[in-house]
Amino acid sequence: MSLQKLIITGLVAGACNTAFASGFALSGKSTSGLGHALSGTTVMADDASVVYSNPAAMRDLGGETFTALLHVINTNVEFTNDASNTTGVDNKTVQNDHFIPTFYYVKPLNHEVSFGLGVYSPFGLGIEYGDDWVGRYHSTNSSLRTINFSPAFAFSPSDKLNLGFGVDFQYAEAELSKALDFSAFGAADGSNTLTGNSWALGYSLGLTYDLSEATRLGASFHSSTRQDMEGTSNFEGVPTVSIPTAIGNLYLPSYYSDSDASLTLMLPESLSLGIRHAVTPQLEVMADYTWMRWSRYDQTQVDFSNYLPTSIEKNGWKNSNRYAIGMNYRMRDNVQLRGGVTFDESPVPSEELRSPRVPDTDKVSVGLGSKVGLSKAMDVDVAIFYTLPASTDINNTDSQGHTLHGSFDTQTTYLSMQLSWKL
Repeated sequence: MSLQKLIITGLVAGACNTAFASGFALSGKSTSGLGHALSGTTVMADDASVVYSNPAAMRDLGGETFTALLHVINTNVEFTNDASNTTGVDNKTVQNDHFIPTFYYVKPLNHEVSFGLGVYSPFGLGIEYGDDWVGRYHSTNSSLRTINFSPAFAFSPSDKLNLGFGVDFQYAEAELSKALDFSAFGAADGSNTLTGNSWALGYSLGLTYDLSEATRLGASFHSSTRQDMEGTSNFEGVPTVSIPTAIGNLYLPSYYSDSDASLTLMLPESLSLGIRHAVTPQLEVMADYTWMRWSRYDQTQVDFSNYLPTSIEKNGWKNSNRYAIGMNYRMRDNVQLRGGVTFDESPVPSEELRSPRVPDTDKVSVGLGSKVGLSKAMDVDVAIFYTLPASTDINNTDSQGHTLHGSFDTQTTYLSMQLSWKL
């Protein structure tokens, strides 16, 4: 492979492989759901967050309800180098705090139909390593933000069955950067930053069915969304040198030039199934199973408006499963305690395909929470959702031969508060 082709291919493939194939789902869309570790998402109807978790359950709220909540998410990522073939800071610790507000509203329209509206973030990514670490040619900064505006309706065909559906108007924006290796030209590192945004349309479906007064089944489905992002590709630090080729000299700044860029980001669909059983009037137990089709990240394509060629990069992610069990215990009429545990599979199939943009691995999380009725019209929920520390290896080599070899230790904590009003 010629030096010219090697450099161009390394830039595009590196940016694609570690960027948009690595978006991840946010663990919870409500404080109440985090409190029992996502174990009752399809069967519980505690507040207006059912607009997301299962729109069919809007029929069980019994009145006009508004729910507002705030997640404070702390992530800690520690990288330990082990014989990577590039220079730089060997050990890197990154801590980030993210603040995610969320709103839901439900209103019964008549005895059979309810309307709801949700404003929430289903996917997100944010990790910044800086430009001095050993993995800078793989990533220096990654940011993905999404927000859904989701109207929904629910129907009651019978006393035992509720059905629901919603439409998702989804906005997404992303920024991804990495260092470029120009040492072959006796020059310092350059950098490339990709930015883009777009709107997409999706939908959700849900149902609940009461087997008895004590036992309920639930199911919900969220469609995939296709984000056709339009944005820019920007370069800094490109050396002003020329490379001899068969057809003449190649002037690097003419190839590494700022340009428009477009790419397609496929966010996966998910299917959740759940059951809730009231053991006593005070105690109920729940279990949920969720499947996510991360295999939609089979490949990623990025197109540039300058001389850089289109990049089609294989990602190789697999579908994943999540399993959750939990409980609610009513201490008093106005006080409820929650708890649960979740096991979440990673979609990353191997250390060779693992990216520092999302150093993901299988993880176990525990949730604890409580709900307190401040009055007949207002409830407050608080919850902590703690993902146990997990370690995973990486052995990722880009097309220029930069190998990032080592291990990541990761840990995430959600602190969440929620207010619900009966209007």
